[in-house]
Amino acid sequence: MKRNLVVPSLIAGAAACASAYAQSSPSAPTTRPASSSRPSESDEFRQVSRKGSVDIEKEYNLSGLSIPKEEIHTLLPRDAIPALTDPKTEPADKADWLPGDARVIEVVVGEDVLGVPLRVLDWHEVVNTTVGGMPVAATYCPLCDSATVFSRKVGAGGATTVLEFGVSGALYNSNVLMYDRKDKGLWSQLGMRAVSGPLAGTALEMLPVEVVTFAAFKKAHPGAKIVSRETGHDRDYSRSPYETYFKDEGLMVPVAHVGDALPRKTLGVGIAFGDGDASRAWFVPTSAIGDGRTIDTPAGKVRLARSEAGVAVIEAPQGVRTAQTFYYSWSAFYPRTSVVEAAAADAAIPGLAVGERAPDATVTAVDGKTVQLASLYQNGPIVLTFYRGGWCPICNRALAAWAGKLDALKSAGGTFVGLTPEKPDLAAQTREKSGGEYAVFSDGAFAAAKAFKVHFVVDEATKAKYQQFGLNVAESNVSGTWELPAPATFVIDRDGVIRYVFADWDYRKRADPDEVIGAVRSLKP
Repeated sequence: MKRNLVVPSLIAGAAACASAYAQSSPSAPTTRPASSSRPSESDEFRQVSRKGSVDIEKEYNLSGLSIPKEEIHTLLPRDAIPALTDPKTEPADKADWLPGDARVIEVVVGEDVLGVPLRVLDWHEVVNTTVGGMPVAATYCPLCDSATVFSRKVGAGGATTVLEFGVSGALYNSNVLMYDRKDKGLWSQLGMRAVSGPLAGTALEMLPVEVVTFAAFKKAHPGAKIVSRETGHDRDYSRSPYETYFKDEGLMVPVAHVGDALPRKTLGVGIAFGDGDASRAWFVPTSAIGDGRTIDTPAGKVRLARSEAGVAVIEAPQGVRTAQTFYYSWSAFYPRTSVVEAAAADAAIPGLAVGERAPDATVTAVDGKTVQLASLYQNGPIVLTFYRGGWCPICNRALAAWAGKLDALKSAGGTFVGLTPEKPDLAAQTREKSGGEYAVFSDGAFAAAKAFKVHFVVDEATKAKYQQFGLNVAESNVSGTWELPAPATFVIDRDGVIRYVFADWDYRKRADPDEVIGAVRSLKP
């Protein structure tokens, strides 16, 4: 298979160094092996060494090197991507330079928290700092979309040392090789250990990694600080230079022995435990996390959630190493990794099918009167949309989009009806906030959600994450429980027959109003 490789040109000077890359459920999970059977991987591998880049043999201590030297690419001079140490911070609520959807690594130690924007890490890759009294490093390799947090204290007992890490200018498995400034040993971000030098083989103590939106970070941690853009370096922190790279499966440098169980740039959580023959590794794609997932490891349970910005490790036992990353690089580091598939409940497609008869259910209007859904069908076609509640920003955006399409829907012959588990007064507020005039009903007992097969119970990991963000779904719901409908839209004709369906367990997905209106228009005689 021909690989799409883009070998970047070395751009001299520290001011452009980062763009040099860019330009050129509690039960046991269902898994499958991450095969390394791409027939042409090893044949096509070639080492890349750019003129003027780091000479690893002269500049680093390669004693005890545990990775193949011939597979290390050298693209930049040492420190051309300048790591930050004890950078300036600023209150998150004052950082108006960072948009709400910007991604942030959330570093939590005890009661202390610090946000590290990826827009800063795009250009620096390593932030050496202290949080909650613990010397830590937040690291990011844009080529793998890999984020990790670990303690900078290594060793045991009285022999512990606090290290400061820099960016070596070299890559292994398309992943950043760091170096420690004390002994000049090389360290692998996704290998999560020293790969050369006097500490070769020493594993890093990893902290659970969480990548969230800046808006979510501010809401979850009022008064918290983030790393400032005042780094002392001239960089454009208003954008990511890797946007184009993320849009296709092409890699910037060759990687040997990539698994083929998933598309290369599938984002997920890498989990590793143990060493040598006793080691275990898992890769959990975001699609398999759903609204929350628990993975059993020999050391205990790892609780995962998915955010609008990436992934979040809610909890991981000591000795278990976790990272957000693309599949391709994780599979290169851990060729025996198991790919966790969607849980059985997640794998089932939600929603009734086109051609089925729409069920009846008792729902409550915003004025408190009860209504039978079946009574609405005779005025059809109706567009019946299940949404989670006014606390959900994606639901609010979807409803606002529909508010701007109501006239077009009316012209097509249809009417819009919203169904939600939230209390009638909250449903009325949500409708007002959307700017539309449409019928909305509370499905307080989830009779409609269950009948239309879109009901589910929020798992404990997601519940904990929502509560961390100040969201209490149970308080919004009529039922007082942590139950929700999947995002779903049904077009139901005058005979009560379902003529169009959109339903997905992924909370981020919604039906396209124009597509739905087209389905309604097609029902006209």
